[in-house]
Amino acid sequence: MENSSLILAISKLAAAGEQPGFTLEQMIELLDHGIDVEILLELIYMRLYAAPMPPTASASRYRWVG
Repeated sequence: MENSSLILAISKLAAAGEQPGFTLEQMIELLDHGIDVEILLELIYMRLYAAPMPPTASASRYRWVG
């Protein structure tokens, strides 16, 4: 059961990152170079909306990843 949840979460992250133009390879490379998932999500948000993530939508909520 945990494995399917992890696969779903990774799929959602990949889809969210591809919307603003990140390739899966780029996201993996960023993570391999030490960027944590929270920062990656903020980068995706910034590219997607051309704005910094508002403080009320803190990276711990991630509702915009959908």
